[in-house]
Formats: sequence, structure tokens, C-alpha cells
Amino acid sequence: PAEVLKVFEDGAENYDERVLVKDIPLYSHCEHHLAPIFGTATVAYIPNGRIVGLSKLSRLVDLHGRRLQVQERLTNDVAEDLWRHLEPKGVGVLVRARHMCMESRGLCQQGHHTVTCALRGALKDQPAARAEFMALA
Repeated sequence: PAEVLKVFEDGAENYDERVLVKDIPLYSHCEHHLAPIFGTATVAYIPNGRIVGLSKLSRLVDLHGRRLQVQERLTNDVAEDLWRHLEPKGVGVLVRARHMCMESRGLCQQGHHTVTCALRGALKDQPAARAEFMALA
């Protein structure tokens, strides 16, 4: 994550509103069944004087998706990496995905989406900021 999250310390010193990239494609595999997981991620942060290249948010999601995964950990790891490396005022990650382990074995019902969310800082602690993130995501 440190290599992916190249930080820029110019250009954001006066920007204090949310930066959000929505519907980042996500592909992974369930660590329990080795079945595909696919969906989208929405990643947001509120800068605290430093910004990251927008493509880096997509790269971070891809980085975590490339390993065997459970959706809950993936969501949390993306949020935690942003929180640690950018030191922003807030972070929000929402993942919406389909799990082929549910659709092709066992239950065999199609079309379910599992939604997970991880929030840090202002996006967790401030109800208005949290509501705005959820509305946009």
C-alpha cells in the first residue's frame, strides 16, 4: 500500500471537502471456497493537507482484491491503509459485491449483493458527513 499511495503535499492545502471515487471495479476470490467475488467499491477521504492521485484509490482496491479474501477484511484494509498513509480527516469505503460461492453452490440463488462499509475519522464520527458519504456511495 505504501508504494501505491504516493502522496502529494501540494494542491490540497486549502481543500477540505470529500474526494470520492465511485464504482471502482472489484474482482477477488473467496478464501473459503476459492470462488469469484466481483462488484464495486466506493472510496472517499477528506484531505488534511495532502492528496493522493485518483488512480491510486483504484489501485489500492485492486491490490487488496488480488489476494484470497473475505469482503469484510478487504473493506477494512482499504480504509485502514488510507487512514494510515494519508492521515486524512476522514475515510469511507463501501463495497458492494456478488459472491459466486453463494450463487453457484449451496444456496444457489443469483443476484444477491453483500454490502460492507468501513469508516474512519469525520466520516464515522460526524453524522452529517457520514450521511453525505452514504448518500453519495
